[in-house]
Amino acid sequence: MRISPPPAKRQRTGHRRASESLVEQSQFWFADGDIVIGVEGQSWKIHRSKLMCSVIFADMLELPQPVDIERMYGCPLVSLSQDSVNDWLVVLTWMYQREKFNNQTVVFDIIAGALRLSNKYDIADLRQWSIRQLFLRWPQDLTKMTYAAFPHAAEAICLARECNVPEILPASFYALSILRWSHLAEGGQSHLQLSPSDLRCFIVGREHLQDHLHAILTGEDERPGGHTTFICASCENTSRTWLSSSLKPDASSPYGVWLLRNLQHFAVNGCPGLSLHHARCDVTFRLRISGFVQDLHEVIPRYFMLRA
Repeated sequence: MRISPPPAKRQRTGHRRASESLVEQSQFWFADGDIVIGVEGQSWKIHRSKLMCSVIFADMLELPQPVDIERMYGCPLVSLSQDSVNDWLVVLTWMYQREKFNNQTVVFDIIAGALRLSNKYDIADLRQWSIRQLFLRWPQDLTKMTYAAFPHAAEAICLARECNVPEILPASFYALSILRWSHLAEGGQSHLQLSPSDLRCFIVGREHLQDHLHAILTGEDERPGGHTTFICASCENTSRTWLSSSLKPDASSPYGVWLLRNLQHFAVNGCPGLSLHHARCDVTFRLRISGFVQDLHEVIPRYFMLRA
């Protein structure tokens, strides 16, 4: 498809900003385009065929068009006043420059823009791509969560609510709860992102996690009817001392206790530095650690009021 530059726009006071705006617009201004999309003062002359991936646009474009429809440069003009330029640049890149889209560094703003518009206009393939990217950062299996979950955790909560992706909420809430707000980490601005109801869910969940850690360190986690993890008094004292030391957060770190990750590490790789007097107690304590992992994984969604 041949690309022709768009007509000159009204001159702005900031020359660099105006130049960048024209470049962004000219990327998706096609001489043979047959529809103009207008967003936040920007316009793109593109092809109806590209919009057919959207159920919403496909239905709209198949309807008979009124005679007095608004036009720009001979093409129907679709003004999308509720959308953002940046979100549409993400979607247009996906539509027209798939190789560039697939090879770019995927940052949160790209995922969010793709998900918002694919959700709004029912673009199935792009929505699936966006959700896969979210799952890489905020997995449903919380033991697979990595440091990639910390940046934009609060924004992820808002995005999940807006675009109906509840599967990422446990991981995004849990990641946010690990960040220390007092260390000027990203979590320190999260109260500005979250809705009042989600802020309450976060506070309640964080309190539950603190109580959960206390129960593990004091032995109050033993549940009636659960699997027995009894060990002798001497080994019990040694194991609790080791746990207290191993689960103590680094005061200089922007992260608090990442309890599930630490317990999972102990369950898989053993307990470095721990030497119990009796082999049977050692085996039983390892079973206890595995039980801690399973229990915590199950209760985290409830702690943040995400499940009954």
